[in-house]
Amino acid sequence: MKHWALLVGLGCLQLSGCNMELLGADKAFNFDFNTGSHGWTAGFSDYPAGNATIYQLESGLRALPGESAKKGFYLSGMNRSDDLFMYLKNQFSGLEPSTKYYARVRLTFLSNAGVDCAGVGGAPGESVYLKFGYGDKEPRQEGYYLNLDKGQQSQSGSHAKVIGNVAAKDAACDGSTFAAKTVQTTTKERIPLYSDGQGRVWVFVGTDSGYEGLTSLYYTSIEIALETF
Repeated sequence: MKHWALLVGLGCLQLSGCNMELLGADKAFNFDFNTGSHGWTAGFSDYPAGNATIYQLESGLRALPGESAKKGFYLSGMNRSDDLFMYLKNQFSGLEPSTKYYARVRLTFLSNAGVDCAGVGGAPGESVYLKFGYGDKEPRQEGYYLNLDKGQQSQSGSHAKVIGNVAAKDAACDGSTFAAKTVQTTTKERIPLYSDGQGRVWVFVGTDSGYEGLTSLYYTSIEIALETF
């Protein structure tokens, strides 16, 4: 029998927009950034911290472009290092201690990177890779890199997997238009992760960029479900 670990947030039973088919449970959780940060915080890595100014790093809850009454979690940075990682992180507790789970994830965000657009070093959409990862310690920059193995650009690491990119079909190549995009993992693409001895785990979602330009995203929601057998 399947056992579902449910993360803090707003339950699908209370949300008309939850995707039950995606999450596969009657108690799946949705982090809606229009109503707050829900414990998520921003981080950046893979850049020289002593020269951060030229990377134009910005983050925080902001009004959505063209929808001033709604908010999203904004992340933005100029990828001068050719591998800037911008991410959101959160820690969850109340899981079974020292247990292997399988995660399914759905991210919804606004991107101004169009499809099949040209850019310096790579495409502003397809060369900015979305990743989902986990760890038994808080994800943070140590020296130059992230302190967990997220892989590099299009490559997954031992603590993170590539789940898509930020190219949005309704966005223009000149970056003038933000469009919504949803990236989700399927049952076959479930991502293994492990809780620690106290039933806790850090999770993070972010972009690993091969595009040597400015990437700006508004995350509007994150849905996560964990399954174990």
